[in-house]
Amino acid sequence: MERKRVEEHRLASRDAFRANIRAALMCIVWSCAGLVCMGWGLHTTDPELGDIAWKAGMVLGYTGILFTIVRWYSKARKRGDV
Repeated sequence: MERKRVEEHRLASRDAFRANIRAALMCIVWSCAGLVCMGWGLHTTDPELGDIAWKAGMVLGYTGILFTIVRWYSKARKRGDV
């Protein structure tokens, strides 16, 4: 019985660790996507298009991070981690 519980704990810890790493990497990906869009906005020659790209990059980055954190939290709650 104890071996079974130890194995279950090990698997649960592994799943939680992988979920945390995946969430962190997705936050980095969303940040980079927003930065690329913002960088393009800085290097374009049209001021209006540059302003749109700059603001779109901020929205893309922050919204992606927020979505990732909300998704991570809801999945962690279903697993019983939180």
